[in-house]
Amino acid sequence: MLRYGHLTGPGSIYDKDGSTTAAVLAGRMPIVGDGGSVFSFTHAHDAATAVVAALDRNVSGALNVVDDTPMAVRDWLPAFARKLGAPAPRRVPAFVAKLAVGGFGVAFMTRLRGPTTAGRGSC
Repeated sequence: MLRYGHLTGPGSIYDKDGSTTAAVLAGRMPIVGDGGSVFSFTHAHDAATAVVAALDRNVSGALNVVDDTPMAVRDWLPAFARKLGAPAPRRVPAFVAKLAVGGFGVAFMTRLRGPTTAGRGSC
């Protein structure tokens, strides 16, 4: 089983026409609470390469197909905004965000723990 990080690249939500890119450009994607969720990313090309590599080998179990540097939302979101030339993300307290996006939305931005490439089960 191949487990991917947040997919980036052509056609992804982070691509030039993607929904996350649009939200960041419009200033509608804040840092919620402490912005502590850790995201691992996977470029579409790397995901495809991993599929080919896995088919060509005798592998079993779950393999993480992610970048080498998982980052907290509080770090990657401002960097992404700068790269896009977008306004810096606002900070929104978790209890306020919960009113708009619910508990799952808050957890998504504050409690995810990105997988790593360290150790067994990664590529």
